[in-house]
Amino acid sequence: MSEKKEQSSYEEIDGMDDVQSEISKRVEEEEEIREREDKLDKDMFVEEEKEEEEEEEMATQIEEEEKEEISEVTAEEPEVTAKTPEVKDDEKKKKKEEQVVYAHFDVDLWRTKMHREEWGIRLDAQRAQKDRQWTRDMDMIGEIKKDGETYGFLGQREKLWKAKDPLARRFVMKMFSKGGYWRGSIERLQGESFANSHATKEPCPAYVCIFKHTRNLYRIKRLAHFPRFQGEVFGFSFLDENDIFQTFVIDDKRLTFGSDWMIKDIHNKVIAKIDGKFMNLGGRFKIDIFDEKLALDKTFFNMLILFSATLRFHKDVKKNIKKALKELRISDATVKLDDSETNLYLNPRKLSI
Repeated sequence: MSEKKEQSSYEEIDGMDDVQSEISKRVEEEEEIREREDKLDKDMFVEEEKEEEEEEEMATQIEEEEKEEISEVTAEEPEVTAKTPEVKDDEKKKKKEEQVVYAHFDVDLWRTKMHREEWGIRLDAQRAQKDRQWTRDMDMIGEIKKDGETYGFLGQREKLWKAKDPLARRFVMKMFSKGGYWRGSIERLQGESFANSHATKEPCPAYVCIFKHTRNLYRIKRLAHFPRFQGEVFGFSFLDENDIFQTFVIDDKRLTFGSDWMIKDIHNKVIAKIDGKFMNLGGRFKIDIFDEKLALDKTFFNMLILFSATLRFHKDVKKNIKKALKELRISDATVKLDDSETNLYLNPRKLSI
């Protein structure tokens, strides 16, 4: 038994020696690996130092080249400075040419009726005798000036606008000459306004302009503008006396005091501007036209005059559309359009046959 125990003890000792030898081998291998890594790190550090030195040399070369270029430019500075003012002058001339005002109008809507043009029932009778367009429910509300001189007056059908029923409430404004003769009208189309507003889920009034001197009708519509924070936008098509078609946009100029609108053509060029005075209780608007041909077209500038006159009532018109649509949704009410409006929906081709 003693011999077996001695043999087992010897075997255990041999096993321990083997384990120690394996551990020592592993330690040596790890030390060799560390030495290799240290060498690699040193080599990398040397390479990085070389790269940094090369970059510094390149930077110094670039700085020297830049200094040489600056010195050459400073030597040629007198010629450059002599040319730069000419370029600035050309830019200023171009800007001035773009902002040339070929026609200017002032639309002044009175807050009260305390104007000499408004006094007396006799004046209304005299105006009615001059022109049929001056009806009994007309109320003179403003004056138009062209280049500082009186161009005409604006009248509104007051009873239609103050109707209590939102479905029967109509907006009709007319423009008369200085002598009291009718020039044109702008009317809100109830049917088209309700249809557009129902489709876009927001009040979108639609207007029609009618003029004495032309057989064409001109429609101005508020269009849905996305995103909505960019403001409101109107669009209208324009057919001049030579049957040349054009399309324009009336864009709300946001972040300004008052009511300012830019009229742009198909090339997004500003061809006119409507500037609404801030804190004016009645409504005062300045119209500038920057296009020479359109400044001479009375249909075009009369459209802008009539549109600017609607801006005083713009919020009330939208409120009226909201109330009318709400009443149509919650009740069985129907819309009965006025005869003067239904005539505008008639088929012109059938009438001409």
